[in-house]
Formats: sequence, structure tokens, C-alpha cells
Amino acid sequence: MIEYLKKQNDLDMVLSKMDASDLDKLYSRVFSSEDGELVMHDMANRCCVFHPSESEREEGMRALWLSIYTRLRDAVQIKKEV
Repeated sequence: MIEYLKKQNDLDMVLSKMDASDLDKLYSRVFSSEDGELVMHDMANRCCVFHPSESEREEGMRALWLSIYTRLRDAVQIKKEV
């Protein structure tokens, strides 16, 4: 259990040093592969992106998907600006 908590703390430390641009790049690296695109589409199907949500839980799932999608969109826009 202690090792798990240490790992979580280490991950939080790394994330705390990242700004929005760094996070955009991280998400882009993870989701830009064919597998990543397939995972995003699966998540969209599961998170009520293509149909109305019927509960607060589903709306929360949709909000999480939209957060990831927005970060990916921002990462692409950064590449276009460079």
C-alpha cells in the first residue's frame, strides 16, 4: 500500500510541474496513435457523446470526455501555430 501511495505522489509531483501546453503535448502523445483514436471513440460511445445523457453520472462522463477532447484539440492548434 505504501508503494502505491508513493507512486501516486510521484505522479502528482510530475503533473504539478507541467503547464497547460505540456499537458496538451502529453495527451497528444497518448491519443494520437491509431489505438489512442480507437480508445477515444470507445470512450465517446460510453460517455454519451453521441446521444443525450440521462443522468448526472452520464453528464460527468461526458464532461470528462470533452475535457480530453478539448486538450487534444488545443494540442493540434499549438502545432498549427508553430
